[in-house]
Amino acid sequence: MCFSGRQWAPLLLAGLVLLGCTDADQVEPHPEPVTPGLQSDSQTLFAQRCASCHGDPENKRALGRSALAQLGVTQISFALTNGVMKSQAQGLDLGQILALADHLADGKEPYGPLPEHFCRAPLTAADADHDRVIGRWAINDKNTFAVPPGLSNINAQNVNSLSLAWVFGLPDVANARSQPVIVNDALVLATNSGHLFSLDRYRGCIRWYQALKAGARTALTLGKISTQSVVFYGDTDAHINARELTSGRLLWRTKVAPSEHSLLTGAPVQFEQRLIVPVSMSEVGLAGQADYPCCRSHGAVTALDVNTGSPLWTFHTTETAVLKGVNEAGVEQWGPSGAPVWSTPTIDEGRRRIYFGTGQNASTPATDLSDAVVALDVDSGEKVWHFQTLAGDVYNVACDQSPPGPNCPKWRGPDHDIGASIVLVSDAGGNDRLVVGQKSGDIYALDPDAKGQVIWQQRAGAGSALGGVHWGLAITGGRVFAPVADPPFPLPNYRPTPGLYAFSLDHGKPLWFTPVERGCTTNLYEYFGRSTLYPDCSFYFGLSAAPLAVNDLLLAGGLDGTVRAFSQDHGEVLWQSATAKAFSSINGVDAHGGSIDVAGVQVAGDMLYVQSGYGMFGQLPGNALLAYRLTEP
Repeated sequence: MCFSGRQWAPLLLAGLVLLGCTDADQVEPHPEPVTPGLQSDSQTLFAQRCASCHGDPENKRALGRSALAQLGVTQISFALTNGVMKSQAQGLDLGQILALADHLADGKEPYGPLPEHFCRAPLTAADADHDRVIGRWAINDKNTFAVPPGLSNINAQNVNSLSLAWVFGLPDVANARSQPVIVNDALVLATNSGHLFSLDRYRGCIRWYQALKAGARTALTLGKISTQSVVFYGDTDAHINARELTSGRLLWRTKVAPSEHSLLTGAPVQFEQRLIVPVSMSEVGLAGQADYPCCRSHGAVTALDVNTGSPLWTFHTTETAVLKGVNEAGVEQWGPSGAPVWSTPTIDEGRRRIYFGTGQNASTPATDLSDAVVALDVDSGEKVWHFQTLAGDVYNVACDQSPPGPNCPKWRGPDHDIGASIVLVSDAGGNDRLVVGQKSGDIYALDPDAKGQVIWQQRAGAGSALGGVHWGLAITGGRVFAPVADPPFPLPNYRPTPGLYAFSLDHGKPLWFTPVERGCTTNLYEYFGRSTLYPDCSFYFGLSAAPLAVNDLLLAGGLDGTVRAFSQDHGEVLWQSATAKAFSSINGVDAHGGSIDVAGVQVAGDMLYVQSGYGMFGQLPGNALLAYRLTEP
């Protein structure tokens, strides 16, 4: 392994930042960089591509101009080439992208070269641990987010003895989103800037490293190809990758995009010799451009041959879009579109079913598979049944503009995705139930043998486009735990109640609710008009990340960067730690925590791991992997 100097520009344009020497087949060829020569056009590009969100002080989902500048050239360039702003950069040449990034960052330099931090000494006997495995999103195929007994030693009696053991700085990222896998002594972690690390999970040193073809976007999934252990993940170029667990060597890579603006968000899952892949989309963002012909992309679920990556079948959540007319600006309107699949699918081995939820339509007409729970046959990919929680939800980013842009549908919906994975569990009577959490705040228990018939329905929070349940529910011991985000937006008839809710699995009866509070004072306009990335008070503070049930605790990360351990019995907060601050990292990369979102918390043995930092929607960016250790048994 060797580390190069700071020759960042050509590598950003290939969608990665190459920090180590790797095998030739690990890095795709890329063109020579175009020298930025369009500085005079950068203000125009900003006005055309960015200002509607980042230049609008009333926009509730984007960083203000001065805060955006603090991300630096590296992170902004990555966002425009292979990150979350890729759709906004559509049609720009390489020189324009670099000029725009330099303009947005006010010339701020990217990170410097990384020092080596490879493991030099073997593990001690006290550290050796050969029976700890967390191999996928939500712990198991049923997506319960419940850690099996014996995998973690952390409980209500000793959680207060957790102390910070080490911090690893994730290079060149503002969003720490890809959940790692833990296998015995190793923690394997990927980033959306194009790095794959295997860390010694006790000490934080690097066991091996690979530069990725494109940054990772989904959680990692541990699987098998024949007898070989592999990790699967989706990347920012909408490819599924299979890599050796022991070295990171690429085995195969397959494009799984039914349209130009397809996106991979939920993790792939293995079932027998199939890899089941959910597909979302980014086109809802492009719809904010008044001259954009909205919209043609839609969600999907694809099955691949796990050995080769070859496609086996694909289920599409809408029909192919056709021209429907023009909007008030005279721009073409296409549909149907949308119904993306954001979540990791659930496998029902006994019924040979796949369950997943969908998001809203991006353009009219509304369809019956938007905001729906869908059951597929795992062998054929054919739909068995569906249950639609909300009809007529048609929304895109043009609806956030004031006044709404021409691509916003006349009868717009509330953007109430089912973004959390569906949970398959059995109640006290042995009846299988599918438990569903939605951004509306609704919680459903459905009967999988009665085409999704509703057994009970409850409400957790007020719900909104950024409220309700986002990434997951945890279910254990006959209880459903629902983390609720509910940002405090000043909207009419909106009473946000962020926090943790507990319900009975058998009948949906509310058991307890523990609110989370900001603990400081700010407001929407003060926060989004800020001149620094890290204000003294975070506007967001609810619970959006996936939760984790372990022993008698429920672990949840907050959008203000606070990680908490709640008692499962009564909801008391037994331990908490603030992570939205600067840290001295073990690998020499400047590390700063931020919002905790997406994957949340992982545990194994005496250790607890948190990725802190998520800069979407104006939340607090960051790049810190924090490892806590029990100091008492």
